[in-house]
Amino acid sequence: MKLTLDLRTLATPAAIQNYLMEALSFPDYYGKNLDALHDMLTSWPYSTNFVLRFPSDPEPEAAAYLPRLLRVFEDSAEENRSIKVSVRR
Repeated sequence: MKLTLDLRTLATPAAIQNYLMEALSFPDYYGKNLDALHDMLTSWPYSTNFVLRFPSDPEPEAAAYLPRLLRVFEDSAEENRSIKVSVRR
């Protein structure tokens, strides 16, 4: 399955985490941080190609956060072979 996560209009880490929680149907106990995201992705049970849509000119907070977010997705994909990740702008 291919799942596109459109982050282009999200300006803060909190907005990004809220979006991910909703888009990926994470449970209420999801911690809304990068460590919690890593935990969820490494146990993600579905074969999924995540396509991350990044803004071409992100807001400053998002600009600092998006590379870290991508790293979590990439590291998680190394641990969980059922997921793949790519970035589109």
